[in-house]
Amino acid sequence: MKRMLAPALAAAAAVLLIHPASGRLQEPMHPPAMDISPASLPVGEGEPKLQAVLARLAALEAEQGPEAAAAYARSRRIALQDGGIVVVAETARGPQTGLAEDAVPLVRARIRALGGSVQTTFQSRIQHVLPIASLRTLAAGPGVIRLRLPLRPFKHTVTSEGVAKTGADEWQALAPYHNGVPAKIAILDLGFSGYKSQLGKELPDEVTVKSFRADNDISGGGEDHGLACAEIVHDMAPLAELYLVNIDTDVEQDQAVDWLNRQGVEVISYSLGWYNAGAGDGTGPIDEDVAVSSAVWAVSAGNGALDHWTGTFTDPDADGILNFSGTDEYLDFYVPAYETVGAFLNWKDWGSFDGSDYSGSNQNYDLFLYRHNGAAYQLIDVSSGAQTGSQWPTEEIFGWYSPSDSYWAVAIRKTSANRSIDLEIFTYGNSRAIEYNVTARSVSIPADSPDALTAGASDAHTDAYHSYSSQGPTFDGRMKPDYGAPSGVSTKTYGSDGFYGTSASAPHLAGAIGLLKGSTPYTMSQVLSIIRNRAVDIGDPGNDFKFGYGRINLKR
Repeated sequence: MKRMLAPALAAAAAVLLIHPASGRLQEPMHPPAMDISPASLPVGEGEPKLQAVLARLAALEAEQGPEAAAAYARSRRIALQDGGIVVVAETARGPQTGLAEDAVPLVRARIRALGGSVQTTFQSRIQHVLPIASLRTLAAGPGVIRLRLPLRPFKHTVTSEGVAKTGADEWQALAPYHNGVPAKIAILDLGFSGYKSQLGKELPDEVTVKSFRADNDISGGGEDHGLACAEIVHDMAPLAELYLVNIDTDVEQDQAVDWLNRQGVEVISYSLGWYNAGAGDGTGPIDEDVAVSSAVWAVSAGNGALDHWTGTFTDPDADGILNFSGTDEYLDFYVPAYETVGAFLNWKDWGSFDGSDYSGSNQNYDLFLYRHNGAAYQLIDVSSGAQTGSQWPTEEIFGWYSPSDSYWAVAIRKTSANRSIDLEIFTYGNSRAIEYNVTARSVSIPADSPDALTAGASDAHTDAYHSYSSQGPTFDGRMKPDYGAPSGVSTKTYGSDGFYGTSASAPHLAGAIGLLKGSTPYTMSQVLSIIRNRAVDIGDPGNDFKFGYGRINLKR
């Protein structure tokens, strides 16, 4: 597969054009349309220690040179830094390494020897910058279990009146702090661009600020999503102490949670979600951050209800390609011009989770991304990592731009699998419900965590369900979300047009918890009981997979 696909993919990447005035992507000069079926492509052997996209980059570097590798990296929106890319080495510990001690010091030394630089380390994971030409060498060396791109979170926006809607204003009118201790609430997000201009206005006079990004940029490169969430938390709990904390990768989040524990933070507002970061049953490294935290997490359910498909592998024509319906082997989705396109596949064969990693899968599937050019499906990219028993059951393609309003599609090939397993797909960039949409079990990670309180989106004015709001149950059958919370509210950051998405819902829930904790003598357990018992039943009668126990409500 590598020899057949790499030249065509590199050529496609090399002709992406940026309009000099607008900075937007122009219509690229595509190669001739190719109606290629995954069944017609040879099965690649893969490189077991390298994530598929890294194996592709390493192959392009070796076969066509650094320019071809850099072009493909840019097409996938993989940032190039200091002549290399940011990757994470997952290292073995103790007896697993074949060494007398943990492999972290050895691998850190090898990274430097190969021309790389270490950015940060947490437990057995090393985030670093490494030249593309050194990827294979590092992965093949002792102590390295897996070399991958960092996991990165996505914000849950579709782009306050929620204070009155939830009854928070009545609590705010009471004498504050019956117990004399303001609540400590952290907003853990991507960036807080412009927060200084809102101090004493939409935010408290003083806030605690901490960045765990490698570049220490609290703005997150100009990202204001966290600021909008912080506004809502402050509206709900105006006397709470706020902590503005940002991250960009999974390793950085591990460090952030460890620090927040030491600060005694009681509530974390979390409006981010992760693809392919766990089995959807409350396990995985991101869910583990919630489990080890001393704070109560208010987490966005996700905006993936219309972006989601799940099912088992069906192949009536026995060509090795999944049939989504009848003879249809393509899952179509519509992406507007200039939007980023992505697709994330995982299958529920993760193995056991030991608190830091999964034992892995030996069931192997490949993911194909196509663009429909009006005449045929044109193959754009392939993710074909090797699952030989210890790798995660995931494939992903992310970062391509849609040059015009157009349909894209994914296809799934079974490379080597011998039992029936649930497969799951999330697409990214689509503006309509995907073909063969399955809304159930679409909650994101860590919204699936049993230790998190998960917020789905209810309309701030009508309590209506917002169709994008991710739904339960989890893959192990638990109810999620736990509550509905307002979405579609006005904020200074996003204006009167409204802050939509479960990103707006989570800070309402976090603020409600913090308000009660700081305004009463009750324990956190008692506060959470009040939240649950006063929830207003909306949607289907009783507990449901859209609003859980109901919309949050603090009124008696």
